[in-house]
Parts: sequence; structure tokens; C-alpha cells
Amino acid sequence: MNARSLRVFASLAISLAAPLAAAQTDDSEKVLDNVVVRNRLFEPGGHMELSLGVGLPVQTNLTAHYFFNVGVAYNLFNTFAIEARAGYAASRHTGLARSISESFLDRQDKKVTDELEDMWEMNLHGVAGVRWAPIYGKLSLVSDLPAHFQAYVWGGGGVGSFQRHSVIQCAQVVNRELGICDDRTVPEDRSTASNDFWVKETRVAPVVSGAVGFRFFIGNTHGVRLELRDWVFRDSYRVNLLRDDWEAGRETGEPAPSPGLTHLVQFDLGYTFSF
Repeated sequence: MNARSLRVFASLAISLAAPLAAAQTDDSEKVLDNVVVRNRLFEPGGHMELSLGVGLPVQTNLTAHYFFNVGVAYNLFNTFAIEARAGYAASRHTGLARSISESFLDRQDKKVTDELEDMWEMNLHGVAGVRWAPIYGKLSLVSDLPAHFQAYVWGGGGVGSFQRHSVIQCAQVVNRELGICDDRTVPEDRSTASNDFWVKETRVAPVVSGAVGFRFFIGNTHGVRLELRDWVFRDSYRVNLLRDDWEAGRETGEPAPSPGLTHLVQFDLGYTFSF
């Protein structure tokens, strides 16, 4: 066999070996990926969890809420847990609500009116629920550092305390033309007021909550939670209010027959410690 024949056989051998090597490499990567997903970075089943979270409003209308929560959970299985959460929501009126309040008092054509919907602000609250996490996977942020996660749904209920500051029912009108219902010392500056006279109400009512989210595991004890959560409670307001009677301190109006439900949709960012 001459040198030319040897070179031909060598070229054929290399061309056949290259696809086989590439196929083996792909198979090895697939096996490694399957092992990484199958061999969980952390198995939560049988572990307790302590979590802290902050919730920001996804959208605002007349009120805005900022949630601060603490939670305790127990993982019955890797995919199923029970959890209790408690916290406080710092709430405020939005600019839209404030503009309505300032423009409403001088409306002489509104002798009979209805209170506005979705004006209740949630403060203290506590809920208990279940978390189901059927999906476990990983994201390859970099080749040597995969981020393991669970996708889950959450559902439960509890109770909350609520307050409502009206923006149209003023118990003591200081200046109707300027829309002033407080004791401000400078008519053009709301910040100079120390008290306002808008009608205030409080109540305690049931709350239902549901969420979808992701939990990212950092080692065996730490985790980060990203969550979209909805807080739902029954609204309550009065209709057919005679403004002169109400501002004079006389009872007027009637409860709305079908007040509907209020939804507070939040984006939650949380930290979880497992032990």
C-alpha cells in the first residue's frame, strides 16, 4: 500500500470519527442536564421555612398598597406545603383620588351622589394557605452555575383590617370653592394641614389570596421568591347620599346592594430560609 492510499484511508477515518465524537458529546450533555434536574440541589420535603417579603403594586387606581410580610411554612412533600403569612400594608390615596376630593366639594350639581368604589385600604392581615409546586427545573445562567427553581401556585384565605377615607364626604367643609376639608394654614398648601375632616371608617373582613411564582434555590438553606399575588375582599360603600344631610351629621344613603370585589394585585420579592 503506497503513501497516497494511506492518506486516503486516514482522511476517511477522520471524517467518520468526527460525527461520532460530536454525537457522543451531545449525548453526554443531555445526560448531565437530566442528572442536574433529577438530582435536586435541595429537597424541601420535611423542612420548615421562614420567609420575608415586600410587595409592590402592579397597578393603582384610587389607592396604592405596599406590603410587608413574614411567613412560616412546612413542606409536607417536595411539591406540597402549608404556609401562614402575616403582615402590614402601608396604603395611601393616589393622585387621582386627591384630585377627585379637591374638585368634588364645589360641585353644586351633586346634591345626591354615591360613594366611590374600591376605596378600602388594607392594613394588618393574616392568611393561611397551601402551595403546590409541580414543576422543578434549572436555568443555565452560566455554564458552571445553574439556577434551580420551583414554579408554584398558592391559594388560601384569612382576615384583614381595613380603613376607608372618603374623598367626597366631608364632615366639616372649610372652603367649598377651594375644595378644602382640613385645617391647613396655607390654603394652597395641603402639607400645612395637621388634621382632615373626610369621613373615616374601619372594619375587619375576610380576605382571599392567590399567587403564582418561582422559588430559586441558593444552596441548601437560602432561596429567593418572585411572585405575582392577588388579594381579594368584598367592597362596601353607600349610595344615594344626600350631601347636605351627610355634611350636617345626619344619617343618609343606603348600602350598595352589589358592591362587588376589590382586587389588590402585587408583585412580591421575598427571601426564604429553610431549616
